[in-house]
Amino acid sequence: MASASTSRGVPGPSSILNESLDGRGCTVMSGLIDSSVDVGFASQVFAHSEKYGVTTIIDSTSSESEYRAIKHFMEDDPTLPSYFTSGSAIASDNDGLNHLLNYRTVAKVSTPAEAVNAVYTKISLNKARFIKVIIDQPGLTLEVMSAAVKEAHRHGKLAIGHATQTESYQLGVDAGFDVLTPVPVNGSIDDDLAKTIGSKGIGIIPTLAFLEKAVPQWTAHGIQSDFAFAVEAVKKLNAAKAPICAGSGANTSAALAIPFGQGLHEELRALARAGLSNSDVLKAATTEPTKIFGLAGRGVVEVGQPADMIMVEGNPLDDLDVMSRIRHVWVRGLRVSQYAEDR
Repeated sequence: MASASTSRGVPGPSSILNESLDGRGCTVMSGLIDSSVDVGFASQVFAHSEKYGVTTIIDSTSSESEYRAIKHFMEDDPTLPSYFTSGSAIASDNDGLNHLLNYRTVAKVSTPAEAVNAVYTKISLNKARFIKVIIDQPGLTLEVMSAAVKEAHRHGKLAIGHATQTESYQLGVDAGFDVLTPVPVNGSIDDDLAKTIGSKGIGIIPTLAFLEKAVPQWTAHGIQSDFAFAVEAVKKLNAAKAPICAGSGANTSAALAIPFGQGLHEELRALARAGLSNSDVLKAATTEPTKIFGLAGRGVVEVGQPADMIMVEGNPLDDLDVMSRIRHVWVRGLRVSQYAEDR
């Protein structure tokens, strides 16, 4: 392995060392994937995330300008986590709803043609890895959402739908979304709908840690919501074999801040409380998002693949709490010891 340590983590010739590490009583596993964050302009979150073993970050909230600034910051630094983004979400002109859902900026559309153009611009010009659409109502029509999804699929890209309502979950399935996030908080998800989602292999990013903080605020603003519905939805969707991906909803907003890195560990514990086995919780932060988002080489420890790995003290299959006892973190084969050892 190689060890990296410079002011920004960029390794120089003197920092690349072959080394042996004592891993007795430890588990080496894939680095963690956080499937839902909002980085904004906060470039410091990458190093902070690594302290908690997060080596891949998926951002479906930040704007195109924020994404470009972050990518510029990350240039030529192989020790920072991988970063994938959709750019700003596509939404209706319901500014009140967009604000409450914690979206700073959105691409507003009202017709299928506008939706197609928005998706084309994001993918062809802004190089978005996938697209995100706010499904919650009142908002976009099924026709407009379906047009956005079809255009994304025409380019070979995933379509993520933001849905916190039982009715918007149904709309998401009808429109053909590949991923739905978070989970309904306004009522119980229908058993048949859960089974349909499972049979179609639609990915689910519950962001329970974020919802637990957001729901009281939404309720205070008159939005019907109850966190218990979110937990119930995860139980039903997991039972229906829907692929569940761990996403913290980490962000730096004043009202709904979730810490980067640490927030994903909170999400793992929340998924366990919602009934996922330790094995399924670990899959939710490794192999499941790898499959759903097509992240080749990540979420696994295999010869010939990017060596994004962590070493934890103990066996997380027996005790999920050992995930907080990280001894070492590697990103692309470089041991970012200044992060893991200072934690």
